[in-house]
Amino acid sequence: MPLEFDPDNTVAPPGSRRPSPGPAGGRLRGGIKTLLLLLALFMVLLPRNRLSPFAYPLLFGVPLIYAATRRDTERAFLLWTTYAISFATFIVLRRLADDTGMPWLHSYVIDIDRVIGLGTVPTLTFQHWWYSAPVPSALDALTIGFHLSYYVVPPAIGILLWAANQSVFERYVLAIAMTYIAGLLVHFILPTVPPWMAATSGYTAPIARVLYDRVHTAWPTFYSFGNALAGGNDVAAMPSLHMATAFLVALGLRRLGRALGILGAAYAVGMGFSLVYTGEHYVADLLGGIVIAWLCWLLAPRLLARVFAGFEDGGPPVRTRVLA
Repeated sequence: MPLEFDPDNTVAPPGSRRPSPGPAGGRLRGGIKTLLLLLALFMVLLPRNRLSPFAYPLLFGVPLIYAATRRDTERAFLLWTTYAISFATFIVLRRLADDTGMPWLHSYVIDIDRVIGLGTVPTLTFQHWWYSAPVPSALDALTIGFHLSYYVVPPAIGILLWAANQSVFERYVLAIAMTYIAGLLVHFILPTVPPWMAATSGYTAPIARVLYDRVHTAWPTFYSFGNALAGGNDVAAMPSLHMATAFLVALGLRRLGRALGILGAAYAVGMGFSLVYTGEHYVADLLGGIVIAWLCWLLAPRLLARVFAGFEDGGPPVRTRVLA
């Protein structure tokens, strides 16, 4: 009697029969699925990234289309759709979050970072130790690489988790979608000035914007193009969604084993250091991102249990016994 993985609970228990939706119900579900797919694919094309215009259509579009064409992946299709729509909503609406009339805040994050840095903002300390404006370094390139990885790593890890463990995939995708929406709300409520901008206004000692200094100097056209596509709101610093998604990547990989867990933790730490070193975020922004991501990670199983019966909390894939 073979064992088969049934992540979508498509196999009925022995002695029971799954009710048929009927021709009308099947057509209705098919129509809704088609509309959701078209909406998700349309929204995937709206946001852009600093790396390639093909990144999001590939990382979101391919899983969406694959899941939409298979009856046994309806849960995955709904989750990929939720992920894609929430991400696109975040990217598009965050451009408006600095134009609501809310005052731009700066002092509270500086005060928090000075406490953390024992009297000095950590960005100032890191740049004093390692940054030299006239001389590009390997550390500059590495930290910029971590920063840019935000645009491809989270959905790529979603694909990996989808292949490796269905329950972890479901929790990760829903948590990351919830994090984007929660982060967007905070951006509207607490428009917060990042370190490099605070320095230009005299709130701190001078802080270099490493991403601008290095990328704009070497590839000005690339930087201008990427900033026009992925920028749009310089005061969306709290919380750091770069850090929030990196933290969720670490949580997801940790469920796949010790080695991948260490790799995920290293990625999160590298992302956090990079964001502070390059002047893009305060440590306070990172903590805000981690808190929101952690809360969404904790809430995701409860929501999944309501929507999908039989969800398991990140354990080994559920295997269902099938009659030979």
